[in-house]
Amino acid sequence: MSRSILTTAAAGPMTVVVAMAALAVGGCRGAEVQPHRSPDPVTSPDPVTSPTVAPAGGPVPFRIQLGAGQRLLPRESGPGGCPGFDTVVDLGSGRTIRLVAYATTCPAGDGQRINGRHGVYRTAADIPADLRAGAVTVPTPLGDATAFTQSYSEYTNSANHYTEPVAVIALAHPADPAYQTLTVLSEKGTLPLDQLTAVLREQLLSP
Repeated sequence: MSRSILTTAAAGPMTVVVAMAALAVGGCRGAEVQPHRSPDPVTSPDPVTSPTVAPAGGPVPFRIQLGAGQRLLPRESGPGGCPGFDTVVDLGSGRTIRLVAYATTCPAGDGQRINGRHGVYRTAADIPADLRAGAVTVPTPLGDATAFTQSYSEYTNSANHYTEPVAVIALAHPADPAYQTLTVLSEKGTLPLDQLTAVLREQLLSP
């Protein structure tokens, strides 16, 4: 079952630069990647509220324009630094996007997108062929993104199925050569692909 909430964010945010603590990056070890499940609620570091232009530190530096009522929610990096960057943007009205970056030294994922695993995209080459077939290319201030939708399921006391929009941005100017991409997705499809790509074009900014 796919969820899509079509409410758009308020326009015209003011531009104020707010510093955000850089996220730690560690080396990746181990033979099998364990996709990061971040704590909820996020406790560290402090969220950045809007309206503002918030710089994201860590291995993939960029800035993001936050409109009225939107928040940047930094998360800790994953075990062994995989992912080395992880943050969520609360767009309001139940809509969120997650931004993650995996180093090329991180192990590949197992291909399953279930129960907290949303895929490991170290480079665009990690996108499965069946998903790449229907993908579109979206220019962003950080580099061209390969945007597509993927199926995601959760199995607890019942089975729930979602369609998630995903964009894998090939960084035009990587600050750290180990990080070649930034993945942006809406977990459980809280907004559709066209709204996700609009955020990439309109709210992501170069460092």
